[in-house]
Amino acid sequence: MVFLSKVKEVLWPIQRQELKLFMPMALMMFCILFNFSALRSVKDALVIPALGAEVISFLKLWVVLPAALIFTLIYVKLSNVFSAEKVFYIIVASFLVIFWIFTYIIYPNQDIYHPSSELIAKLIYQFPNFKWFIKIVSKWGYIIMYIFGELWSVVIINLMFWQFANHIIDTSKARRFYPLLAMIGNLGLIFAGFSIGSFVDTHSAGYVWLRDLTPNAINDTEITLKLLVMIITAVGICAMLILRYMHAHVFVHISSNDLSHNPYATQTSLSTKESIKLILSSKYIGYILVMVVCYGLVINVVEGPWKSKVRELYPSTNEYLAFMGNFNIWMGSSCVMMTILGSNILRRSWFIAALMTPAMMVVTGTLFFIFVIWGSKIDDIFSFNPLYAAVLAGAAQNILSKSTKYSLFDSTKEIAYIPLSVELRTKGKAAAEIVGAKLGKSLGAFVQSFIFILYPSATFESITPMLMIVFLLVITIWFIDLSKLNNEYKKLS
Repeated sequence: MVFLSKVKEVLWPIQRQELKLFMPMALMMFCILFNFSALRSVKDALVIPALGAEVISFLKLWVVLPAALIFTLIYVKLSNVFSAEKVFYIIVASFLVIFWIFTYIIYPNQDIYHPSSELIAKLIYQFPNFKWFIKIVSKWGYIIMYIFGELWSVVIINLMFWQFANHIIDTSKARRFYPLLAMIGNLGLIFAGFSIGSFVDTHSAGYVWLRDLTPNAINDTEITLKLLVMIITAVGICAMLILRYMHAHVFVHISSNDLSHNPYATQTSLSTKESIKLILSSKYIGYILVMVVCYGLVINVVEGPWKSKVRELYPSTNEYLAFMGNFNIWMGSSCVMMTILGSNILRRSWFIAALMTPAMMVVTGTLFFIFVIWGSKIDDIFSFNPLYAAVLAGAAQNILSKSTKYSLFDSTKEIAYIPLSVELRTKGKAAAEIVGAKLGKSLGAFVQSFIFILYPSATFESITPMLMIVFLLVITIWFIDLSKLNNEYKKLS
């Protein structure tokens, strides 16, 4: 019995009386991560085959970052007017409406809404240094889908869900809850992977059914998109219903001693100007911001070259989606296994758990850069396909580093917010999560896009050595920042 009790403590440290709170949160996390995984595949599969992987740098710097700044201001305003529950409904519903407008109106009629290919080719010929900006305008409908697909992760997951969790769960309980929430949520990645794999199969029942309903579809991608957006919408509505259930039936039956804060006291009062002043004066939020920026920058300088290789190997949208479906299955499986290990590390040491993500990224990222930069020389020795090897090495880097991120980085970061005031947990978190995440990716994008503007013929392959130097420098800054944040966290907690 003692042995079984220890096994349970390692694998499932949730007590029976806590299940009524834990399980709805876990199901909500599952729904949100399912949509995140599906949207990540859709946005990349639309933009990269159509415009090239190099355009991602320009999108993250010149389009997604300004959108994140605007969204942060909107969120601060909404938080002063509505409760966190109502803000969640407003934002999720808005995202779902955007996805439907793109999939059912813009995409099937893109020849009407998008400029002609002849006009775009002429403009690129006349202004070669601005060709990537011209390409962005040429597929503005795809770009809207890309923006909201990108914002889903930082707004719905990092901001809305984790802020909700931080408000009702104390630090000691979070060390047990958060890794397992991530583990169950990451099952959504696996289910999303299987769903994508099924929907790109032209012989599947769902595909054949929708094809018969839409005989005038412009291509196979339209049918696949419509199927995916149907599922994304249904799952998004489920997430909203679960939140409503928790407010109506769970919190009223839980003792206030079992909750960190009053789940209904979520509306903030500081003005936008006062909120900005409060955030800028907080050294603690500054350390979290640097941590988030470092992650975003590091993952961006690796993902760009990798996605370029994936596009080279899988040039069509449906081929890219099929690859990403399998990628999500492996990602989810890795996250589940990493969470079991990570949850036990986190319960013993917040600092060691926080160090695991940059440590994993520096090892796997360095190996990927070696394959990309010196792949041809390695090929001469071992005789393999350098392109396929680079894609596999990049996939392994993404899977291992992101599974560590989802299981440990997110949990340690969220626990760091818990000791803060409601204003800093709400608006400081908004600044760190929405702006910080996109700022990190935008800084990486700035380096890449600046080179592409100066040298229109440059590709990711030609600039990879420079990206490797940036990668190692930022990882070093990340380690130093975590040491300082750990000192501040000990004082507060």
